[in-house]
Amino acid sequence: MQRQGGLTLTELMIATALGLMLLVLMLTAFNTLSASSTQSRQLAFLQQNGQLALNLLYNELQNGGFLAGKTLAQMQDAISEIASPAGDCLESGLDSGSFPVVGQPFINLYAGLGQGGRQLNCLNDVAKETEFIQIKRALGASVAAAEMRSNRFYLTADLPQAYFLNRDSNLHTDNLIYPYQHLVLYIQMQRQADSDVPVLMRKRLIRTASGQASISTDSILDGVERLHFEFLIDTDLDGKSDALLPTAQMQDAHWLQQQYRITGIRFYVLLRTLEPDRRYRNNQNYQMGESRFVAPGDHYRRLLLSGAVQFAVAEG
Repeated sequence: MQRQGGLTLTELMIATALGLMLLVLMLTAFNTLSASSTQSRQLAFLQQNGQLALNLLYNELQNGGFLAGKTLAQMQDAISEIASPAGDCLESGLDSGSFPVVGQPFINLYAGLGQGGRQLNCLNDVAKETEFIQIKRALGASVAAAEMRSNRFYLTADLPQAYFLNRDSNLHTDNLIYPYQHLVLYIQMQRQADSDVPVLMRKRLIRTASGQASISTDSILDGVERLHFEFLIDTDLDGKSDALLPTAQMQDAHWLQQQYRITGIRFYVLLRTLEPDRRYRNNQNYQMGESRFVAPGDHYRRLLLSGAVQFAVAEG
């Protein structure tokens, strides 16, 4: 009797089992490759944006105590015929805003903790539990009068009094002229692709095409979740740092810098991926000087970076 061709039931079951094993191995390899790819992509994102954030903070904070050689006390008497911008950034009762005002204090550094609502007169919906910082400074490189740009304000301090001006000012001087900068860095949550993303924001003083002072708003960098600052303080005005105070411990007298001097800043920046990775759970503690952030067991990878800048503060 001739045997018919084909697979027996046993052979079919063995082939099916082998096929299923091969499929499981392929799916496992795919999932492992996918997880590795997601991890590598997110770590690369954190490293890249972390370097951008560090560069930005270094650039914006360096020379934070420089006001063209004038002290804050001398800046109280600075001359400014420029109208303050609408919605100027200032701490009421402590600061006059972008330009000095007779009879009001003028500070060049100020930081605070985001608490929701309106803060610093110009900020809305600052992310809670993170900090913002305001900086006013003269940029280090002076320019000639012919090099002044129409969209900027300037500060000259070689006259008996510091003087704020722009390209169209009537004051003509051969003295040193420095670009003047007033900005605020803060974090705001923004809705992107059905998720809330922390974004590093910037408010800054500009001069409009019509010649008016204005405060512009820019989105700088996605994924910056926390900012924390600590300030080096010269408590006895001997030119040496004696204390390191976090933002929460800074008092009005520190910002006014009459009895104290701010000689530098230590800063921390915590970055977060934009998308969660469901295979990853974050329960880590991130120590930022005196402050600590505990990840809430979510699915976001994070990266903590820090840096410091030292100021050359004018004597007087």
